[in-house]
Amino acid sequence: MVQLIASCFMAFLVCYLAMPSIIRIAISRGIVDAPDVRKAHQSITPSFGGVGIFLGFSLVTLLFVPSEDMDQLRYILAALFVIFLVGARDDLDPLTPLAKLIGQLIGIGLLMIYADIRLTSLYGIGGIQEIGLIPSYLITSVFFVFMINSFNLIDGIDALCASISILILSVLGTWFYAIDEIFYSMIALTTAGSTLAFLKYNISPSKIFMGDTGSLILGTICTISIIQMLQLNNGLSYDSFRFESSVAIALGLVILPVFDTTRVFILRIYRGKSPFLPDKNHIHHLLLNLGLTHMQSTVVLLVVNTGFLLFAIQYQTLSPTYFILMALVVSIVLYAILMISLDLKKRGVMRTEP
Repeated sequence: MVQLIASCFMAFLVCYLAMPSIIRIAISRGIVDAPDVRKAHQSITPSFGGVGIFLGFSLVTLLFVPSEDMDQLRYILAALFVIFLVGARDDLDPLTPLAKLIGQLIGIGLLMIYADIRLTSLYGIGGIQEIGLIPSYLITSVFFVFMINSFNLIDGIDALCASISILILSVLGTWFYAIDEIFYSMIALTTAGSTLAFLKYNISPSKIFMGDTGSLILGTICTISIIQMLQLNNGLSYDSFRFESSVAIALGLVILPVFDTTRVFILRIYRGKSPFLPDKNHIHHLLLNLGLTHMQSTVVLLVVNTGFLLFAIQYQTLSPTYFILMALVVSIVLYAILMISLDLKKRGVMRTEP
């Protein structure tokens, strides 16, 4: 426990101390995010904060991870470095969606083939348990790509992506520790510590954005943690730390990025547009349209996501398929309430206009 606390604190310290220099370098080199019609911020802001997050995580894990886990760590770090380069390149000079996808798949391939981080089961979804090697690689690749880009897409307002990531990593890091998986606990908690330091600079008025460099890294590490939770939970005996439905817990943790990304992709395709074409239809944009500030929107979404996690813990005895359907219904109801609120606000504004 002392080693985990020390590693988390050190990751926080490294990122916290590095961030002012990163901000100065980003400004001097023109690595900034300028406001435009599809973005929620109003002023030019440095956009390279993911460097600090990755620096804090990678340096501290290299120092603190036990020697017997170094082989596993080097494969994970190699994959994360590939993802980091993709994000950094996109922050410096935007890549095409295809180029980003290829880069992500290279990193994902390293994780699956060398680190053996992959889904080997559907964990009861549709009544399916074990799956073969080829389906395992295919399903894991799709899951990784979807999740990584979901985190990228929710990084549209101050502190949102960082806050959701800290929630996920803190919960899973604590659970890994409880089942004596110190290696994955350290990965999750050091990333949470580093992200917490970044959060100090990302709270409104934001001094720096994490950029794709940060959101892709956080999306990858959160996805690694979720996959390992699903895998390890399957092998646990029925004790106090085993989840009845690991699928319910996983969905409860990532409901915001999963639902928002799925909803936005469906809307874009329905309107005849590319699902990768940026717009301002994300849930955080809708909350801003409702009149909330960046931080108010972030707090609302963090509370909702936490509520879904508590909901998942309460109803994890349900079958995975039934729980997914319940979560979908609740998500749609909440989204409908938001849309009705926006419509009422719009009607109210129209009535008050001369």
